[in-house]
This record gives sequence, C-alpha cells and structure tokens, in this order.
Amino acid sequence: MKAWWQLFSEAFTPAECQGLIDYALTHPVQQGSIGHGGANKVNPNIRRSKVRWLGRQDAKLFPFYARIADMAERANNHAFGFDLRQFRELQFTEYDAGDEGHYGWHEDNAWKAGLEVERKMSMVIQLSDPADYEGGRLELQNDPLGPEQFTRRGDVLFFPAFNRHRVTPVTRGRRYSLVTWFTGPAFR
Repeated sequence: MKAWWQLFSEAFTPAECQGLIDYALTHPVQQGSIGHGGANKVNPNIRRSKVRWLGRQDAKLFPFYARIADMAERANNHAFGFDLRQFRELQFTEYDAGDEGHYGWHEDNAWKAGLEVERKMSMVIQLSDPADYEGGRLELQNDPLGPEQFTRRGDVLFFPAFNRHRVTPVTRGRRYSLVTWFTGPAFR
C-alpha cells in the first residue's frame, strides 16, 4: 500500500535552511490567516503564526524552486498520480512559543469553494534545527508520521491537500518552515 505522504529526508543542508531563514526574514510579515479564494481571515483560535511570501519571480530562488519541482514530480509520480499543472509561491511560516504558535486541524484544499483549479498536493520543508524549539510537530490525520519522521532540518514532506493536518503548539523557541501547494484541475 502506498503512503499518504512522501518524505525526502534532509533534502536541504543546514546551511541552505539557515540561508532560507535569513533571506525570508527580510520579506514583509503578516499574520497567518485561514481560508481560500480571497476569504482569508485571521483566527488565533485556529492559527497563530506569522507568514512571509517568497515570490516565484525572485531570481535568487530559481534553483530552489527547481529542486522543489523535481521532488514534487517524483513524489506525485510515486504515490499520488494527481493531474498537477503548477505550484504556488512559497509561504515562509514562523511559529513562536511567545505567541503559542500553532495551526489546528485543517485541509489545504477548498472543496466548498467551487474553484476551477484545486490545491491537490501540499509540501512542507522543515527549516529549523529541532534543538531550537519544542512542540510544533506537524501531524497528519491519515497515515500519521512516525515519531522520528519529518523531524530533521532540511526534511521535505509531500501529502495530499485533503489530508487533514495540524501543527501542535510551540512551547519553547521558534519553528520555521516553508509551505507551498501544487494545483490542477478540480477533482471529479
């Protein structure tokens, strides 16, 4: 049986992860929101995080985006077989213990939105060193990750956008991650 997720362990080096953190922190910050298709709203009961957007047209990130595209194609071909057409810009996410940073159970697709293009596959990159924070565990509801899976700096995880997931509260320090979504024609 195929897993509901695909993990690329330590696909990015600690130096690459730190470089991405440093670069992302130079971008404008906003509160993490919930919702899709322009209906985004801030709800700290569900999500407490800060986000920054790393654009697809940023020449400094072209090689990074190319590596993500390659891993996404391999993950999709191996496990999911979704009709994917493109992927969104990267969301740099910060969960801070001072804010009780977390994101409750949710899905990344928008079944009710009636969109022509649907988020089909999600990706998360673990940028922080696990020694720098406590809590902040990404949990998948279907086919959960084992206790040692997706715990290392530079790990990259792909999973169906309809797989409910959450980030548990950060209780010490700060956790950084990168997230994006791969889209295609709506599921039928």
